[in-house]
Amino acid sequence: MNRRQLLALAGAASLAPVSFATAQESAGGAGLLAARDHFAGKSVRVIISAAAGSGTDRSSRQFLGALRRFLPDTRLRIENLDRAGGQIAASELWRAQADGSVVGFPRNNLFYADLMEQATLDFTFTGFTFIGSTNRGNKVLVLGTESRLDSIDQILSGESTVLAAADAVNSSHYYEALLMNALTGSRISPVPGYSGGARNMAVISGEVDCQIGSIEAVQPIIESGAGRVVFRLTSDPLPVGMADVPRLADHLRDPAQKWAVAIIDAAARLGRPFAGPPDMEPVATAHWKTLFDAVVDDVAFRNSSLAEDGLVIDPSPADEIEALLADLASRGDGLRDGVGDLLACGQLLASGPGSRCG
Repeated sequence: MNRRQLLALAGAASLAPVSFATAQESAGGAGLLAARDHFAGKSVRVIISAAAGSGTDRSSRQFLGALRRFLPDTRLRIENLDRAGGQIAASELWRAQADGSVVGFPRNNLFYADLMEQATLDFTFTGFTFIGSTNRGNKVLVLGTESRLDSIDQILSGESTVLAAADAVNSSHYYEALLMNALTGSRISPVPGYSGGARNMAVISGEVDCQIGSIEAVQPIIESGAGRVVFRLTSDPLPVGMADVPRLADHLRDPAQKWAVAIIDAAARLGRPFAGPPDMEPVATAHWKTLFDAVVDDVAFRNSSLAEDGLVIDPSPADEIEALLADLASRGDGLRDGVGDLLACGQLLASGPGSRCG
């Protein structure tokens, strides 16, 4: 039994017996009809902030395929804007009309970008109108079988530099590798420039040693037998059926830095958010939330997500996302400074075995 089948078993219990027909007939049926009528005859621009064929792209298109069943008279214009680690897409969504005619899937790595690069951004991640998130993630490190290393202990020892595939210097893969260095003493050197499925191929071919990403994103490595999960950065347990592995929270050089693990946990729990521009019109927002709920409750969508990507649909409502972000924002500049210090330390450790910090 492969990992995707195990994930499917883990998620089977969460499959709600809701289909398109039953959703239309449920108590929320009137809301769905109102949403359908509101967008009937209109064109909606949908921005996907990832490359075509990537995990984010696949999951977004699965969602949109289910959405089309609820909006049969609406044209969905899908655009992939993956440049600058998703920042171009976020800027487009930020500047869009707030009438509900533009929505998108901002990448959760923008949470880090917003935290660390506020002066260079023309948007704030917390400012989007969040509609919901389809799942809450687990961040893991998958080690390739072509690597000269064969255990997480070798990585945590910090005795040698470990190459990891990353998208861009502002991607979650890049930031989390550096945070892991600072927190554990590892020397992972994230190599930017691998977008979408190229990250997995770099591990499979042995071009790099490892990759940090969600369980779903690294599935191709595991299923091909080219690598295995050896570490988890997030605190939540892995899905039932997956072998347990050491976790970051138990391998900190300084236990007082557990607050930094909470940052990684928060980024992972954002999962795959679906959002609109800032201050989206209340009527349009309400319709999109109704449609989002209908899609994530649709058993056909849940089944296809499991079968095609091993993605367990575990949605977060908009208010939960907003509460999580508000809690982090309330910590002020001290949080940004603390994360900045850790990233600088992690970068130094990645530079070579002779470097020291922390």
